Amino acid sequence: MPSPRSPGQHRLSRETWLDFGLAVLRDDGPQALKADPLCKRMGVSRGSFYWHFDSAGSFVLAVLERWESIATDQIIGAVEAAAPDARARLRLLLANVGELDIGLYEAINTLGAQDPDAARVLRRVHERRVAFVAGLLAALGFETDEAGIRAQLIYAWAMGELLTREPGRKAFSAAQIEAVERLLIGR
Repeated sequence: MPSPRSPGQHRLSRETWLDFGLAVLRDDGPQALKADPLCKRMGVSRGSFYWHFDSAGSFVLAVLERWESIATDQIIGAVEAAAPDARARLRLLLANVGELDIGLYEAINTLGAQDPDAARVLRRVHERRVAFVAGLLAALGFETDEAGIRAQLIYAWAMGELLTREPGRKAFSAAQIEAVERLLIGR
């Protein structure tokens, strides 16, 4: 992986470090998120790293929060802004979720199994995503408890499909999304 540092750049931004951390996490796994090797790959001193992060642990947590922003906050915001009603939002959400980077998600799950702070971020992400889907289902007229159960099932299906799909497939098929609508969203 090339260094994200451009020629003549003196100080890397926090966002550059975090985006690089996400790429390293996806490509090389959680064990690669250590300050010294990252600094060498970036071609910078340790001071550049420690300018933005107190420790490797705070860096890892910030990388996960960056992932949360990209893979949860930004997707939810885009879905809310782009679709006019709850049913259209659910369809759009499933289309977006089907394109998530599964390599990164697998690495984050591994990290969550090793680190209690990472596990808390992962749990928060899962809960926010399920709550968002439950809110859409409630807007379609489902009772709160029923919306929560269906949201859990939709989320479990989507994550399971991402983790078990055949290599090279980058999205949920139209038939899959239609089946989810018919079985879990339809009334």
